[in-house]
Amino acid sequence: MDHQRTLAVVMAVVGFGAIVAGVHQELLHVAPGYDGTITTGWDGRLNHEEYLLAQLGGVGVVGALAALRWKHAVALPVAVGGVEIGYSLVAVSHYVRDPGLYTTVQTFDGTTRLVLGAEPFLLVVGGLLFLGAGVAAWRTHGERAAGVREFVADAGREQRLVGLRDE
Repeated sequence: MDHQRTLAVVMAVVGFGAIVAGVHQELLHVAPGYDGTITTGWDGRLNHEEYLLAQLGGVGVVGALAALRWKHAVALPVAVGGVEIGYSLVAVSHYVRDPGLYTTVQTFDGTTRLVLGAEPFLLVVGGLLFLGAGVAAWRTHGERAAGVREFVADAGREQRLVGLRDE
């Protein structure tokens, strides 16, 4: 197996790891030096969307493995990467508009400042790795097809040469 094909699978597995680590992080934090807490509705456990993001990452790894055999299976890791990046952008844009990130926000007991946690960054990194895995898997099929064409052309040349020797 060539290095380019294994690179696609390794990128997908590392992307899956980044996504799993990302969903266990928090989306928002209170900035250092400010008082306040962020109350979540799910008591620290993963919510339904985070489970789906992690499971989707697993589908992306399976797609990268399937892309070793079938060229059109590259659609899976590429789609997973797009969904992971899109989810992160939607979640961050919601908080950028509503309370305001990196700006002072009035609360009932004073002021606080909200900053992004590690979750959106890790999800974007995982999504980019899935996109890269899809591109790498797609390129291996092109190189393999070129290698097959070259092999067939060489075999044809050798066959003509053998035919010339017999005459």
